Amino acid sequence: MRRLWLIAQREIAAYASVPSFWVALLLGPALMLATSLVGAAMSGQSRSPAPPAQSVLLRANDPALRATALAAIEDANGLGGLRLAVQAERAATPADTIIDISGAQVVVRGQALPAVAADVLRRDLTATLQQRALREAGVSDAALDAAGTVRVDVAWIKPAATAPGSRVGPQVGRFAIVMLLWMNLIGALGMLLQAIVRERSNRALDSLLASARSSEIIFGKLLGVGVLSLFVLAAWLGAGAAVAASPLGGLGGGLQTLLLAAFRSPATLVQAGAFYLLAFAMYGSAMIGVGAVAKDLPAAQNLSRPIFGLLLLVFFVALTQLSGDLAQTAWLAWVPPFTPFVILMAPPGTLPLAQILGGFVLMLLTTLAVGAAAAMALTEAPLERARKALGFRSA
Repeated sequence: MRRLWLIAQREIAAYASVPSFWVALLLGPALMLATSLVGAAMSGQSRSPAPPAQSVLLRANDPALRATALAAIEDANGLGGLRLAVQAERAATPADTIIDISGAQVVVRGQALPAVAADVLRRDLTATLQQRALREAGVSDAALDAAGTVRVDVAWIKPAATAPGSRVGPQVGRFAIVMLLWMNLIGALGMLLQAIVRERSNRALDSLLASARSSEIIFGKLLGVGVLSLFVLAAWLGAGAAVAASPLGGLGGGLQTLLLAAFRSPATLVQAGAFYLLAFAMYGSAMIGVGAVAKDLPAAQNLSRPIFGLLLLVFFVALTQLSGDLAQTAWLAWVPPFTPFVILMAPPGTLPLAQILGGFVLMLLTTLAVGAAAAMALTEAPLERARKALGFRSA
């Protein structure tokens, strides 16, 4: 165990001293902050200016009609896009909009009154005049009050099913988190490959194998690089959560709101971190095995192409899930290379708990198998070189 920690500390010290690591660490928070500021600025510019005030002249000898008209004007202002202000007595001009209802006259100066606001004024004034006429005809106040309690409720019926494209909105935030994991994973795998190939070429790997078991080397390197990559991922996800929780998170609107939606869920962030660790252990073990059998960096890059090609396929699967076509890709949760990304892209409750746990167990078993294969590759590579140096041929 002590040797494992020493190998991990060695990897941490090697990469933490490189300026590019700190650039990558700060890049995510800087982009999050810049995106939120740009979104807030564009949102502020896109807001429509306050509508100009329109003068309203109210002529009504009857106090009841005047009170009704004033209340109707306030209701019209509440509709949005209106600023009607009652002015003192003046003479009407040809540019005025005049609403005249039996004893009450509303004169709107300048811009024509919207049809909805005019309907509100006519409705309220007409209702007042109708009630007056009914009272004069002998209808009791109780009957009028009973008639006033009649209401019409308009209910919105939610469609039974939605088109696949309508589910894209909620998927955007989860896709953003998956892409952060994907980019961080590719960067960490590149660090692992370079580390193992560098030690393979300068014979430092042989020295390590002479003083530590192959399993200690593998887990030590995974631990060292994993700590650094998890630190970067925590900074990126933390920056997204901080922006989503700040006032900037609600200013951008539109796409920015959709992107930050998943960052507001602590459960989603914890799940992303857990799946990232397991994905890094699985893919990282495979990368260590590739580096152990490669002669040099070009050979390692060629041998690692299938792994990066698989990660590219993961990206396209995530794009498919972004479009809302979840049913066609749900079975990939059982395939370990796709498991963490497919589960993270699935909305809560979409996948059965048994499938999530089963995918997790299969991924864990695959990680152990790949780690064992990498340990064999680390052990066999130096032995093969020793046989060649002594003039022995491989069986």
